[in-house]
Amino acid sequence: MSGQRSSSSGGAAASVAAGCTLRESASRSSLMRARAAAAASSMSLSSTAAGAPSASYGGGLLSGGTSTASFGHRHHHSSGVDGGLAVFSWGRGEDGQLGIGDTSDQDEPTYVDALRGVGVRQIACGSGHTVVLTTDGEVYTWGRGDDGRLGHGDNGWKYVPRIAQSLAGQVIVQVTCGSYHTAAVASNGDLYTWGGGMYGKLGHGNESGHSTPRRVEGLVGLTVSQIACGSRHTAVITSTGALYTWGDKENGVAGHGDTEGHQYTPKLLERLAGKRVVQLSACGFHTGCLTDAAEVFTWGEGKFGRLGHGAERNCHSPRLVEVLLGKKPRQVACGGFHTAVITDDGKMYTFGGGEHGQLGHGDKVNKTKPTIVQALEGIFVSQITCGWSHSVALTAKGRVYTWGNGDHGKLGHGSGKKVSTPQMVEKLADHKVVRVASYNEHTAALVEPFDESGNYAGAFGTNSVPVTTAYMQDMRDMVNDEEYSDVTFLVDDQPVYAHRAILARRCEHFAAMFRSGMRESLEREIRIPNVPRPVFLLLMEYVYTDSVKIDLEHSVDLYIAADLYQLDRLRDMCCMVVKRNVNGENAAVLLQSAADAHCQVLKDICMEYIVANFDIISKSEGIKSVSHALLLEILAMRP
Repeated sequence: MSGQRSSSSGGAAASVAAGCTLRESASRSSLMRARAAAAASSMSLSSTAAGAPSASYGGGLLSGGTSTASFGHRHHHSSGVDGGLAVFSWGRGEDGQLGIGDTSDQDEPTYVDALRGVGVRQIACGSGHTVVLTTDGEVYTWGRGDDGRLGHGDNGWKYVPRIAQSLAGQVIVQVTCGSYHTAAVASNGDLYTWGGGMYGKLGHGNESGHSTPRRVEGLVGLTVSQIACGSRHTAVITSTGALYTWGDKENGVAGHGDTEGHQYTPKLLERLAGKRVVQLSACGFHTGCLTDAAEVFTWGEGKFGRLGHGAERNCHSPRLVEVLLGKKPRQVACGGFHTAVITDDGKMYTFGGGEHGQLGHGDKVNKTKPTIVQALEGIFVSQITCGWSHSVALTAKGRVYTWGNGDHGKLGHGSGKKVSTPQMVEKLADHKVVRVASYNEHTAALVEPFDESGNYAGAFGTNSVPVTTAYMQDMRDMVNDEEYSDVTFLVDDQPVYAHRAILARRCEHFAAMFRSGMRESLEREIRIPNVPRPVFLLLMEYVYTDSVKIDLEHSVDLYIAADLYQLDRLRDMCCMVVKRNVNGENAAVLLQSAADAHCQVLKDICMEYIVANFDIISKSEGIKSVSHALLLEILAMRP
């Protein structure tokens, strides 16, 4: 693999919940309020009697082959942190695309703890990277970074989610990605693309790549309502239902009737000029779309029958999939070698390459025409997404089924075995899944929390009820409440009231203190030296509630306190705050703070980031705060 590996993670929002709660700050900026308003305005709940999302996709996004899990402007609003969803990922992790902090594969859904406290509303999987959109309209990316596809201004790998700071000031309403590039739609309808520019797929008039988002000028004046990215091409729908494509023309994947050269800027797809396109999907070498008349059109490479026209011929411009007429299709999803379609009544059809069992028909036979997946009869399928050699279906009841090639564990069944008929992902059976996404070798799901405390529906079993928000607030109110307290800590010569039973049960350090027989176990007032009072109160809040908002300014001192009191999870979350939020402006100051506190772990995180981004940070104001000895360390570590 090429490119610089970096495990650093950053973000503009300098807080994260160490539990599952992110409490709103009273000083939230006007930009964040604008983001929340824009996100809310782009969401509406639309469901059928069966509880499945409706068939209305006008102005929305639900594209399987582009790996995007979202309903775009018809977003199903859920409960949870800021109305957001929790992220689970599984499959290949070699490039860090699972976001769990390392490069290991996961053969079952794994919670992306680095996004704890971030309200996610949309997710997309690329070939070796992943992108999410938050309820505040912010974009996080992670995974393989060569070609600049992560949008952080470099080519480094990121093993945990990191905010795309170059989009700060923009309210983003959609994200998606292809094999080597990424795209985002702003609230004003502008399109931004970044990553590898080969074949002209970024739409900027050439084949140059970009490591930060850049507006597609050829679409200025049009309002982009939906975006799909393939391996070598890109396609969008505008607010009027017009379809534009650009990128590689080989095999007719761009749909303009010719196959030579590349299309470097967005071009109207004339073949569909008289149609109103409402949904779109793209993957490796073919494209599919759905019109408001419930017509499915496909074009591009026809090998294996992936276009559904009854043959394997290439199609250089959109062609109607006649078999689906009258079936009332509501979503089309393009995979690497196959295609899937679901209908208004929740039925699923697949066609194309079946070598790995990805069509779900119990065999490994190719199908050149749409064929119903019999194994899902009687199950209402509400969303589909296709990888290169596997398929994922989400049901109206929030259950996930996968089948096809199981390499790297991307089916989520606990092994790498191939499966030729849909099998439920048991690890998610007790959760309410509301989105799925996939691409080449990994898969992701968005899970609806029970409430704003971040508990997942079903996480405690089907016969139990999670802790309520009111209970969490009651516990939070007990922090430093003199009434009923039976121990007082003197911190910075000011009292902090607490309760021995809670402290002893939640923290082994306090348990040992109270049963030691020493002076601290007998006195009602215990002096706490060397811990700032605001930091000690944060530690208390975590002990009482299992969640706390960690500001970046307190992350170093809170890490030291968490380490002292043996609160490993809180300590790890302090690391995550620094990884997620370190940037060119604050890295040097954080490094000096960590060094002064003799906090080697956080010092290493900052040092790694500074070495990887030295050209930027050496010009920052913060570099003036770094001691001469630390500067020598930085210079010694540079390649």
